[in-house]
Amino acid sequence: MKVPFRPGQLLFLGTLFFLPVLNPQLFSWLHGLLAVPVFFALTTNGRQAGAALIWVSLLLAGLGALLLQRVELFFFSLTMVPLGYTLYHSADKRESVATSGGKGVAILSLTWLFFWGLYGVTAGFNPYVNLLKVLDFGFQQTLEVYSSKEAGLSPEVIYNLQQITNNLRAITPKLLPGLLASMTIFTVWVNLVIANVLAGRQNNGSLPWGRYSSWKLPDQLIWLPIVAVSLLIVGHGPIQYGGGCLLLVSGLLYFFQGLAVVIALFERWNVPVLVRIILYFVLLIQSYSVVFLAVLGLSDVWFNMRQKSDER
Repeated sequence: MKVPFRPGQLLFLGTLFFLPVLNPQLFSWLHGLLAVPVFFALTTNGRQAGAALIWVSLLLAGLGALLLQRVELFFFSLTMVPLGYTLYHSADKRESVATSGGKGVAILSLTWLFFWGLYGVTAGFNPYVNLLKVLDFGFQQTLEVYSSKEAGLSPEVIYNLQQITNNLRAITPKLLPGLLASMTIFTVWVNLVIANVLAGRQNNGSLPWGRYSSWKLPDQLIWLPIVAVSLLIVGHGPIQYGGGCLLLVSGLLYFFQGLAVVIALFERWNVPVLVRIILYFVLLIQSYSVVFLAVLGLSDVWFNMRQKSDER
């Protein structure tokens, strides 16, 4: 019987899903990118052959995880498979990047909620509460390390660290929902960007979601930061913290749009590649870059900076 896919693809895909199980310390970052190989397997081989490739690869990786007695890590890797299928179907239907990303966020959120809910029931603890405890313990441990005599810090610096740590311990539980939502959105965005680039290389430059410089959020989403700021100003307690969570999410979304604006301007001005790399690096290391790009992305809603003056 003829195999509908190449053995090399089977080995490659199975290895990608097995590496985070084999060495979590070294390859745990791969968990967040595993929607890309699923998407690529489907676009390269077609729906039926791609699905066969994916499930055989997962079977082999699952057997390896079973032998290593790390099945829970493998199951967590599986949470990225629905996202890969979602991106593939969106690309196949030629849906917009905003629609594709929105579907991806919804699917990944539901998948992660299902996984952690089931894991919490079987393990006998609340994963959310446990995460809060782990974060709080991490803040304490960090403060103890820098407050020790071996660190050699002055009393003034130690006092400032204590104040910062206490503030973080107080505010993190309030903003954790927004942080988790932002992490989900960021994961989908990374997979969407990489999948778009790989699909373009495979299809002779034809990108399923167009160039990143053209990516744009729906105009209606402008109400998200407006509502967030309003809740922060007039709200109290949980309502105010809810506004903070919304502000984190909207800030990240408009950061993505601000990055698209910067890339579009670089392309219009024909900025040399080396200069672009240097400027990207400067943006990366500056602490205010996230805020700057978010404001830039927000401004693009009104000023349409990616269009030339004669096109407006």
